[in-house]
Amino acid sequence: MPQQSILQARRYLSYTAPSQPWRWLQWVLLLLLLTTHLAQADTVWLKNGDKITGTLGVKISNKLTFKTSYADEIKINWDDIHSIDAEKSILMQLSDGSIVTGRLIHSTEGQVILDEETNTRLVDTELGEIHYINPTLDLIGEGYVWTGNMSLGGAFNNGNSKNRNMQFNGESILRGFDTRYTVQGYYYWAADKDRQTQNNGRVRGQYDHFFTKKWYGYLNTIQEKDRFRDIRLRSTYSVGTGYQFFESEKRNLSLEGGLSYITQDYYEESNENHAALRWAVNYNQYLFDSFVQAFHRHEVTYTPNSPSQILLYSSTGLRFPFIFGLSASTQVDYNYDSRPVDERRKGDTRALFTLGYSWK
Repeated sequence: MPQQSILQARRYLSYTAPSQPWRWLQWVLLLLLLTTHLAQADTVWLKNGDKITGTLGVKISNKLTFKTSYADEIKINWDDIHSIDAEKSILMQLSDGSIVTGRLIHSTEGQVILDEETNTRLVDTELGEIHYINPTLDLIGEGYVWTGNMSLGGAFNNGNSKNRNMQFNGESILRGFDTRYTVQGYYYWAADKDRQTQNNGRVRGQYDHFFTKKWYGYLNTIQEKDRFRDIRLRSTYSVGTGYQFFESEKRNLSLEGGLSYITQDYYEESNENHAALRWAVNYNQYLFDSFVQAFHRHEVTYTPNSPSQILLYSSTGLRFPFIFGLSASTQVDYNYDSRPVDERRKGDTRALFTLGYSWK
């Protein structure tokens, strides 16, 4: 119950005379409501003597999220907390890796985790030994978290102007404790007066295995086609290592490097295949209190053989979430080939404005 509502109820109780039976009933119900509210509140005691009541959220790093009635969700430095009393059972992982579910309360000896039903002691612990509070299942190795986004755009004109176009791109990520599966791709098609002017697509599938919290190895494949660059199918198979600088709901940044093997099947030119070096960056971050998400990804492969070849793909843009996971996006995609077939242009730039949906 919000603090304002509690004050209003107290005023009501103080000014209402219980002279009639129904008045007595109202008085008792309101009193029970108030005491229930007070009993269900979690409490955080700080080292400076302050006391905060509300609802425990999540402790992942060195911050505890805590929801209050007067300041919504706040973040408290874990090192500033003296003790915690939780009125309901919560999921915790301790520093030894054990998983415990129970009521967290403090005593003269320190923190205690109680069984919610029997109210008996499960574990005697300290705040410094609590690694996670209410973590997602992927963090404790008991499941996966699925996140992703997809965007769609298009136009249709039939009259003095007769043209059509369709744009689709998306990404899906399945994250486990030490594994991550990613599928990302796009398809763009356009026609003017029943004559195709654009027909290209790209799909990337990747498997990451984390050796530590930050460092991982990867296997991936990229399948790409582009009729107007004479690419029937370009297949890239890569292996390498990466480093995850940041990984959270708000910000992600990773760098990758490794070796690739590329096979290129052309419509008109002779097919070819070769080994290459690979470099990739993946970044996204919510800005301005999650008003907008900035994202950037690029992949570069370099073939040192003579003649050498540099292939670059990049996608940079902004995603504006507004309601129920829906969003509007604007982005610029760029494809570069230092050795295009048949003296074609080396670079292709595409600007997109799409509507989409994100899930997490």
